[in-house]
This record gives sequence, structure tokens and C-alpha cells, in this order.
Amino acid sequence: IIEDDLDLQMLIQLKFKGEPRLKFCGTATSAIDGIELVRSTDCKVLILDHFIDGQVMGLAAAPLIKAVKPDIKIILFTSHDLAVEASRENAIDAYLQKKDLNKLLPTVLRLLGMDSPAK
Repeated sequence: IIEDDLDLQMLIQLKFKGEPRLKFCGTATSAIDGIELVRSTDCKVLILDHFIDGQVMGLAAAPLIKAVKPDIKIILFTSHDLAVEASRENAIDAYLQKKDLNKLLPTVLRLLGMDSPAK
């Protein structure tokens, strides 16, 4: 998770807690720290906010992250309407607004080819 709102980081982690097939890799609050996190772990999916700490925003960070780990799936998860911008950025695999938090887990599972939650 690359998100500078620590409360939202925790909320996202809680949403995923009941899914035993997923392993949490870590959090970062900036693109630079996020790129290092991706480089040093075996993450398969990244939840990326657009407005994060530092000078590099989420949309600009996505291709940098894919350069480090081309197979990672990136979900742009933001409170702003960036659907058009996200669709134009090839490094973004999915886009959700934060108001759609309940769609986050199903989106991650879909991107990983695990379409339904574990029972």
C-alpha cells in the first residue's frame, strides 16, 4: 500500500484481514519509499494513492514502479476523479475511488486471478 493517510492504510489492511490467500507486504507514504518496498518484497498487487507525500504523485509513480517490477498489478485508489487519467496510463491496471472501498478486495482478487473470496 502506498498511502500517506495512516488511518486509511490501517482500514485497507483490516479489509484484507479475512482473506487468507493474501499476504501483506508493507506500506509506504511516498513514491520513493514505495518503489523501494516493491523492489525489496515479492508483492503482486499495489494499492496506490495519487496524492501522496513527496514530489512524485501516484500516476507518475506507476510507470516507475512497473520499471522495477513489470508484473506487479497497480490499483490507483484515490478520492479524486482520475478515471480518464488512469485509463491513459498503461501502468495502471485498475482504478477505484476511495468511496468504493468495498470493491477493493474483489478488484485485488480479480487482478490475481482469484475471482471469489476464500470460504
